[in-house]
Formats: sequence, C-alpha cells, structure tokens
Amino acid sequence: MAVQEIKKNLRIGVFRGKQKLCERVVTKRSTVTVGCECKESEETQFMVLSSVMPKQWELFIYYPEKDAYALHVTKKMRGRIIVKDGVSLEISPDLKPGNGIRIKGDDIYIALTRASRGRIIIGGKILFLFQFASIRDEGAVARMLNQKAAYRRGIGSFLKSALGVALILSFLAHLIPLLYIGLQDWPRNDEVVLMPSWAKPVTLEEMKVEIENEEPQDEEPTIVEQGDDVLPSVDEGPSNIPDPNSSLSRGELMDQITDKHREQGAMITAQILGVEGGIEGFYGDMLGANTHIADMSDISAGDIGLSASGNLLNQLAAAEGGGSGGGLMGIESGTGNSGPKVVVDGASKKQTTAHAKVEFKMTDKSDFVGAPPAGSKDAIEAMFRKKQGDIKTCYQRVMNAQGKASGRFVLAITVAKDGSVLKVDKIEDQIGGEMYTCVRQRIMNWKFGALKAPIAFKKTWVFS
Repeated sequence: MAVQEIKKNLRIGVFRGKQKLCERVVTKRSTVTVGCECKESEETQFMVLSSVMPKQWELFIYYPEKDAYALHVTKKMRGRIIVKDGVSLEISPDLKPGNGIRIKGDDIYIALTRASRGRIIIGGKILFLFQFASIRDEGAVARMLNQKAAYRRGIGSFLKSALGVALILSFLAHLIPLLYIGLQDWPRNDEVVLMPSWAKPVTLEEMKVEIENEEPQDEEPTIVEQGDDVLPSVDEGPSNIPDPNSSLSRGELMDQITDKHREQGAMITAQILGVEGGIEGFYGDMLGANTHIADMSDISAGDIGLSASGNLLNQLAAAEGGGSGGGLMGIESGTGNSGPKVVVDGASKKQTTAHAKVEFKMTDKSDFVGAPPAGSKDAIEAMFRKKQGDIKTCYQRVMNAQGKASGRFVLAITVAKDGSVLKVDKIEDQIGGEMYTCVRQRIMNWKFGALKAPIAFKKTWVFS
C-alpha cells in the first residue's frame, strides 16, 4: 500500500542579534515576502524595520504546480542551509548552479525539500531561521478521539453492570442473616430469660452512693460585679497600670495607660538599638537633629492647587513657625540652594543632608533610519522639544541620587503608524543609575500623532 507523504508548513523565525522579533508558522501555501514595508496583518508577510532590509523581498517562492518552495537570495546575502538529509551548502558568491540551484544575475534560487532547514542573514544584522513543520491530520485526530470516547463508554457500561451485580449480592448477603434471625423460636413474654452478670440493673440507692463518693472538683472563681464591669475575684499582683478604684475618670485612666505603654515601647526599642536617654534620646539619636527632605525639595505649593507660591515645605515651615511648633519634630525653611529640613527637638546636634541643585547643559540629536516620510521628522522633533522637560527631570533625579554625572545617552526608538511608541531600546548609557528606566517610562507614554508609515530612529543626548 502506498504511503501518503505528510504535508508540512513553513516555520520562520526572525532575529536581530539575540533579540527575537517574531516567529510564525505559515499555514497558507503561498510565496513569503519580507521587508520594511510589508503588512504585518498578512500571514505570508514579515515586516522588519531596519535600514539593511529592502522594502519587499520574496524570500520563499511557492510553485503551486509542484507544491514546493524555492529559497530566493542574492550573492550579497550569507547563510547555511540543509537542502535534504546529508546535503548542505553555504550561501556565498562562489555558489555554482546545478543540483537544484539556479543562478540568474545576482539572484540565486535553491529548490527546497520537506527536510530543508537553515538560516539566512540579510545586511549582516537580520537573521531568518526556517524549517518545515508537520501539519496535524485533523481527521486522524478526530477518529482517535472518537475511538477513545467509544472505549470510555464501553468501560462505563461495564462498570455500571458490575456495580449493579455487586449491589444485588450485597443486599442478599445482608438480607439472608436477617431472615434467619427473624425466623428463630424466641421466648414468650411469660418465660424467664437469663441475663449476663454485666447486664445487672443498678438501683437508685447504689447510684446515690457512687455520687457521694466522688472526689470534689476545683471551684470556679467567684464573679464580682464592679459597676458596669464584671471582673473575676482574683489576687492582683504588682502592676504599672493605674488603680481603677482611683478618683480619675475612665477617659483619664485610659490616657494614663496608653502613655505608660508608649513609654515602655520606646524604652524597649531604645535598649535593643543601643540608644540611651529614653524617648528623647531615641528620636534624637536615630533621626538626627536636622534631617533634609530631598525628594520634596522641588515641589511648589502651586503644584497641589494652593494659592501660595514658592517651595511647598518652605510654606509649611512658615506656617509651623520655623520648627517651633512644640512637638518632637517641626519643619524649618531652607536658605540658598538648600531645601526645607525636618527639625527634631531635644537632639544633641544638628545635621543636614540637603542637596544643592546642579546646573547642567543638555544637547540632543536625531538620526533616522532611511528617508522618513514627509512631515514625520518635523513631528518627531516637535514632540521632543515639547517633552524635553521629562528628560531633564530624569537626569536631575540621577544627579540627586549619585552626584553630578555627564556623558552620552543614546536610545533606539520605534514609533507605529498611529503615533504610539512600540519600542525603546538602550544603545549607550554613560549616565547610569535609573536614567534609562526613567526616560523609557516617560517616552513609552508619549503620543506622536498619526504618521504616514512606521518610523525608527536613534536619539542622542549629551549632558555636561
């Protein structure tokens, strides 16, 4: 009997370096096209945004009369493929025609079989991996599932029958002894029945004697009512809790108990951390007498809708009287380049960790892949001019965290046709810290507006 050959689909993976761009199994038997102007919605087209890619290139040509594919490359492309088991070849300008290889000018056509697989490199950057994957026979799968279902139905029917037989046998096994017992010749009411010794009835007098001889149990504590409270009458040991029988009101009594608990907690924490001096020593030595709030030094009162102007914490410090509000901690206004500070009363010395604002210069440049559509470059540049404050904010945060930093910061950015940002990749980062994370998060939320085509470009900033 002739064995039918299993049909296979073309499986393609696209990579840029170690980054996988896409992977797809082409179920439609048709010519496969790659390039930067392909339609991603088409199953047989692979869009790759890169300057080394052509606009559209038929990489795998399908011949319906033979139901076969041919690999279409040029002498400038590189790669290695396995045509069939045991036969492989390198794609190079020295490739000769023959044995399924046809050369027409710079174009090379290589006939593929069901066992063919390999890789093609375009422009030295974009890698295509391909192979042929088997198509699952849906009819065979359906037949197998039907067979399994029929087998399960047969097993279920057998188990039901076996269970019915088992129930009948169990019923008979219990019914026969009951019938045997019921048919016995039991004594009549006027006959004497001999009872065993352990079944001797106990009289009320005997039960009374047993109860009187029982050992007494421990008495439960007496409950004494005290006003609206019900308290157990037990001996109270020494305690730091104020006497509830004093003349203080219930609210004053609870305040004293709360203050005592707080004092004990502060003393225990101070002992564990090696701090002497009770509550004042704990707050003063642990927090310092003069602590600066760096993260809030750039917030103005107008940012939260207040009518006052200037730094928010300076306004709060002025309202609190410059740190003399009477509590453990106050807010003191900053002077010069320093920001507001938290002041801890009762500490032995004053410290400050205020960061002065650092002046810096920022220049930027855009490099577009190929010739961008008309108007796209102006729209991109206008957005970066509008949003340059986001980049400066991220850079200022890095300087506040790790001191002054300078150098180049380069990103690769891809914008979709609808203006949304598809990808932001780091190319060079001489700033370090959280610079890339901060800038990437800001740019991914931008909306550039509708473009005529997707666009990829490189953005370079120089900080000094």
